[in-house]
Order: sequence, then structure tokens, then C-alpha cells
Amino acid sequence: MGKYFYQFCLILTAFLLFLFPEQCVAGAKNGLLLWSGTIVPTLLPFFLLTNLMMKYQTVHYISYLFYPLFKIFPRLNKDLAYTILMGFLCGYPLGGKIINDLVLSGSYTKKEGEALLVLCNNVSPMFSIGFTLTLILKGSLSVPLYFCCLYIPNLLYFIFILFKNKGTGFLHIHQEKPMTAVIKSFDDIVFDSLKTIFTIGIFIMVFSIVSALLQSGILPDAVSSPVIGMLEITTGISHVSLLALNFRQKAAAILAVSSFGGLCSMAQVKSVCQKSQLSMKSYLIFKMIFAVISSGMLLFLL
Repeated sequence: MGKYFYQFCLILTAFLLFLFPEQCVAGAKNGLLLWSGTIVPTLLPFFLLTNLMMKYQTVHYISYLFYPLFKIFPRLNKDLAYTILMGFLCGYPLGGKIINDLVLSGSYTKKEGEALLVLCNNVSPMFSIGFTLTLILKGSLSVPLYFCCLYIPNLLYFIFILFKNKGTGFLHIHQEKPMTAVIKSFDDIVFDSLKTIFTIGIFIMVFSIVSALLQSGILPDAVSSPVIGMLEITTGISHVSLLALNFRQKAAAILAVSSFGGLCSMAQVKSVCQKSQLSMKSYLIFKMIFAVISSGMLLFLL
């Protein structure tokens, strides 16, 4: 079944490239411009940094910033503070990359990694402030209200998984000394980081082409608009901002797109978590639930 599905998709793609060459070229160009102008300078330094921190075993020192918390819960995994902090600050897909590396190193179990994948992969707050709140919503939406609605589902999820796994040693220390699964040379770290950033670029280009095709009007707006919103976060937010909705509905829809993150972000996360083989099923389900809760909260509070 899977083989025939991929064959059908490849044939359909070939037809679309021939039938809509201008839209495909424009979509590819937009995707590559987004990648080269925003993604590479934003993420590549962090990929290099996190790989070097894993190599020289400095990740766990971030926990010293949260000494009072770890004093109250001495068995709590010391890498948890680093994972959550970097995952929330840096955005997709760096949280997944960090979790993948820590699962491979033995710091987290696969079950813990899959739970943290849902929690620590979010849109960067810098992106939300600079792009969503400033450029798209023109400062018309309260920043605290936006982030409150965006992150409360994550907080509720974190409380949920802690209570669900209470007494099982979940997110506790599994080894006394930090280690890395493979000691890499500096050249290996550079090439791995470049491979990751190029893979992300391909995903962004592909999803941008699909978005350009949908925006060209090959499908009715009632069908294409929700799909565009689910494909790629930047394009999705821009598209939703142009829809004929009142401000309250538009803000809620934009927040839903931001909370979900897009299928493009999911593909990027899956790519960087390939070695640890973390499941994307629960990630997709909970991200959809988060999007509904976040948008519902904003509709209720706005």
C-alpha cells in the first residue's frame, strides 16, 4: 500500500510541475529565500553550538541556573532544564535535535524523548514577536495574552505527563555521569550540522511549492485555506492574515497555526530525530489538540 501511494504522489507531482511551472518555480524561490535569509543564519549557529556542547559534555551545566528546583527534586534529570529552555527559546526543530542527541546519549529514555518532543518543540518567541505580533497583527493583540494562550496547553501537558508517570522514575537521572553516544570530530560536527540545515531547506522548498499551488486557485478557498495553514507556519500565518475574517477570528486562526507549527516543521523534527526513531504519532495528535485549545482560549478571552 505504501509503495503504490508514493508512486501515485510522484506521478501527481510530475504532472503538477508540468501543468503549473510558474507557481512551482515561485514556490521554490520563496522557500529557498526563507531558508537562506532566515533559517540558515538563525539555526545553523545553534546546531553547531548544541553539537559542541554534547561533544564536550557541557549540557548539564545549564541546570546550575535552576539549582533551587533541583535541590527540591534531587533525582530530576539535570538535562531537563537545558532541554526545555533551548526548546522554548530557539523554536523548531532545535528542540527535536536536542532531544534526539540526549536520547542517543542515554540521558533520556525513548518514552521520555517522545513526551518531551511534544513539550519542547514550539515556535520561537522571537519569531512570534517579530513576525506574528508585529508584522502580521500590527501590535493589535496583547503580547502577554498571546503567549499565555500559546503556552498554557504545554504547561497542562507537562503536568499531565508528570502525574501519569508518577512513581515510575520518569524524567529522573538514568546515569550518574553524562556521556555521548558517539565522540565526533569537529569536522563531523560541521558536516552533520550542514546536512541537517540542508535537509530542512529541502522540506521548506517542497512545502512552499505546495502552498504556492494551493494559492493559485486549483482548489476552492474553503479547502485550500485550512490546508495552507497546516502546511508551513510562515506561509500559513501570512495566508490567514489575508482572509475575510474579523480581527478576533483572524487572531484565533493565526494562533492555531502558530501552536500547531505546520506539517513542514513536523517533517523537519522527524528528520532530526531519525537516529533515535522517536514516534511522530503522539506529537501530531497533541499539537493538533494544542492548536484547538490555544485558539479556543483566545476566542474566549479576547
